[in-house]
Amino acid sequence: MPIEYVVHTDELTPPIEAMEKYFREGRTSIIQAAFQHSYFVHPDDVKERTPYFPDRARYSRKYYPGVQKGQSACWRDIPVTIDDNQYAQIAWERYSGRSLMRRSGYGVRHIWGEPWNPDFYTAGWNLCYMPFWAGMLTERQHPYPELERAIRQASWELYFRDNPECEPPNGVKDQNLDLTDLLDNQPILVLGKESVAQRTHVEISSRSSANAPGDKAETIRTVRSQAHQSWSNIRKAVRALQGLPHDPFGTPNVENSAKSCVRKIQSETALGFAEIEAILDEQGW
Repeated sequence: MPIEYVVHTDELTPPIEAMEKYFREGRTSIIQAAFQHSYFVHPDDVKERTPYFPDRARYSRKYYPGVQKGQSACWRDIPVTIDDNQYAQIAWERYSGRSLMRRSGYGVRHIWGEPWNPDFYTAGWNLCYMPFWAGMLTERQHPYPELERAIRQASWELYFRDNPECEPPNGVKDQNLDLTDLLDNQPILVLGKESVAQRTHVEISSRSSANAPGDKAETIRTVRSQAHQSWSNIRKAVRALQGLPHDPFGTPNVENSAKSCVRKIQSETALGFAEIEAILDEQGW
């Protein structure tokens, strides 16, 4: 039986408007649905350390023309190392005590933007873990300004309303929204550690990694040598395990053994895959 079709001659409904309509029919809103699955850094962790990596900034053709990942540049006379989004992801993992959920539909977003600014790039008050569909609506390509303002208002309430960790940076300000009303009394979600034991382990691991990077690098070197893996295969494996693009492996057996080696590195160093890749970059391996 041939499929039926209808020729549409009316104006097109804007997709965001259509999505909002369906959410409303389900007795919620885009903003409420986004906040039900978006997570912020705990305010206490932000007060303890922010930004997490003050010497890192994301690449920008405007502010760092011609500078690529891993190269040095200056931000207002302050030396920085240029990154893609890796160190923001590492900062999120250390703040939250959890590994990123690769290929899950979640991503780390910069609430107030300006990732090229080292004061903003890995600052806990500027990070939110959001579903891709919600994060997309805070970007210039597919803007839903009401959601962007609501996310920024949440950041303001959590980190700057009372006893702020620091003076609000330029452009960070109260959005004058009543979130209680907007969210219909729905709470803001702060991502906590999975257990007290895990939190203690992660905090110790983070401090150890931050204070003794040479030890971690030496462990990586030793495990790789014992497994007789090439650095190129280690790099391919660590990117593959993150679900990131990588050069092809020679054979499936080579791929499996390289991934096994990287998992052993992770086990012995308590580092996330993104952190392992960062050390590979720093060491030039």
